[in-house]
Amino acid sequence: MQNHIKSVNDDQHQIIRDILSLHCPMGIGLDPTYSKGNFYNRSGIPKPSIYSDLFPQVDGCIKADACNLDFIQDASVESIMFDPPFVAGHTSEKPTGIIGERFHGFRYVKDLWEWYDRCIVEFSRVLKKKGVLIFKCQDTVSSGKQWLSHVHIINECEKAGFYALDMFILTAENRIIGHNHANQKHARKHHSYFLVFRKEKNTYLTNGDADGKPRHT
Repeated sequence: MQNHIKSVNDDQHQIIRDILSLHCPMGIGLDPTYSKGNFYNRSGIPKPSIYSDLFPQVDGCIKADACNLDFIQDASVESIMFDPPFVAGHTSEKPTGIIGERFHGFRYVKDLWEWYDRCIVEFSRVLKKKGVLIFKCQDTVSSGKQWLSHVHIINECEKAGFYALDMFILTAENRIIGHNHANQKHARKHHSYFLVFRKEKNTYLTNGDADGKPRHT
């Protein structure tokens, strides 16, 4: 009997394979936070057709912020893999840690979430109707407050015309955490999410629209 696909796994590559099997049989069309391509290298997962990053690290990677993909036409992409940073508290002047070295400028989680929101709007523009968005995220604690990123992302994606199609949970022994955790008041986050959305509506809000009216793809 064929093994069933489960929602919880400790192997992110298997989660991605399962998502592709269920929802993206044609593979990933765009990865706007490609980095070194670790999702695809030596994993058997096909490299995306288009890949970009704010700080390109490999040949062929286009320099672009994920919230401004002006080199991509409206409604032209079948699927997106998005693996953004999930911690804040770093400044562009003095980044620290693995995430801080790669993603500068998100001093507070609210700033990070605002960037997520702009990215979601841009993804709604470039995705075809029924296109799939795979959004990796992790909840965090900052200044003693819980920031449930997966809830915020689901709500914002629904506003942008996406349907929450699936959710996968990645477990691990160790996770990158923010700083200033000497006095622990909350459980450490030893899981992250792969949220899967489908673009249901053929309308979107463009970043910077003063009137807030939907545009049509």
